[in-house]
Amino acid sequence: MNCAKKLFSALMCLILIVSSFSSCAPQETADENSTEQTTAPPVINYDKAGFTLVYLRTDSLNPYNISGETNRDIARLMYDPLFNIGNDFKPIPVIAESYTFTEPDVITVKIKPNLKFTDGSALTADDVVYSFVLAKRSDFYSPSLKNITDASNNGNGNIVFSLKNANPYEVANLCFPVIKKNSDSNASDSSDISSVPIGSGRYFLKEENGTEKLIANKTRLGSYIPVYNYISLRDVTEVSSVTGLFDLNEVDFYTQSFSEGNYKRYSGTSTYYDTTNLVFLGINADCKVLNESKVRRALSLLIDRETVAASSFSGFAVPTSTAYHPSFYGIKGCSYIPVKSDAESAIELLKDTGFKNISSTYGFRYNDDGDKLELRLLVNKENSFKLSMARNIQQTLAEADIVVNIKEYSYNNYIQAIKSGSYDLYIGEVKLP
Repeated sequence: MNCAKKLFSALMCLILIVSSFSSCAPQETADENSTEQTTAPPVINYDKAGFTLVYLRTDSLNPYNISGETNRDIARLMYDPLFNIGNDFKPIPVIAESYTFTEPDVITVKIKPNLKFTDGSALTADDVVYSFVLAKRSDFYSPSLKNITDASNNGNGNIVFSLKNANPYEVANLCFPVIKKNSDSNASDSSDISSVPIGSGRYFLKEENGTEKLIANKTRLGSYIPVYNYISLRDVTEVSSVTGLFDLNEVDFYTQSFSEGNYKRYSGTSTYYDTTNLVFLGINADCKVLNESKVRRALSLLIDRETVAASSFSGFAVPTSTAYHPSFYGIKGCSYIPVKSDAESAIELLKDTGFKNISSTYGFRYNDDGDKLELRLLVNKENSFKLSMARNIQQTLAEADIVVNIKEYSYNNYIQAIKSGSYDLYIGEVKLP
């Protein structure tokens, strides 16, 4: 039996996103000395491990305490959400059976009957409400739940979610993992298997002879039933050791994120999937020269998002001029700024706002009041891709006689500079579940 290593890279929206995922799937191979030919499909022994995943022992497997993507990949196998998100970002019911907007700012979700957790206990609306409270407190899930103020069980398997502001697309944010109520009471000890909350997902965690495994949940109610009876886990104490294990074929899936500032190409077969991280150019509208909307629009028109995606992120990005992935069903048929640059229109906008003068000495554009287009661009210097994006933008705006001074900071100093308003532009990223 051999193993064909595959690399899966996730495409993010651009101005952009990218993570990558690598897997190894077992295949049956023919005996090289055999002359017999067959077209029969390979037989998979379901009692064998389908593959091996990395488990970071120093991180938690409680989905609301996990700090890194390594264990979060495992948690997605262990815990079901109310909804998953399709390729067009429409919500796909998992624990939920249906939903309705009983008011523009109220969502009522009905859960499927007869659902059970992996310990055999019933999954109820109370468990969903309990999980929602945890999600609202967590660093990872709380950003996407900011507009949802409350969840309550109104009986008959229904959960009522109250919104701060009406939003017809809010259901897509109900993708937090559901755990059994109070099953996380010992979750402070991440190294203890008894501290792992109970879920209803495709697999559950079990320890055998001192080794953790993911065991298939054969009682799961849903459209996706696991093929393999168990998944092996290879525990490590540092994320840095994961790449070495992957290179040695000791683990079969490896996730990278361009958000971490580096990306390693592998020679194996690769494919890509979209994620929902958004890398963007932030503008400080309190800055005098950027307070004018036409100037901000001119900057947007000058930047060629396709070029940024291709050159700064090695082609692993989907360019967009909105805050949404271009596949999002909610923007179909809408008109928005093209992802290609339109320098001619941008220059006309700048001239309309008085920035028609160009310094022959310093090369910046200025108006009759002496206001000049010389901008500070903040970037986290620890991320090489965002540094490349900053330089790309610097070169692009220079062609329109806009001077950009790049300010490279370590992450903590970068965050402090943004909070203090010590910038004109900055390269930011929104990470969604």
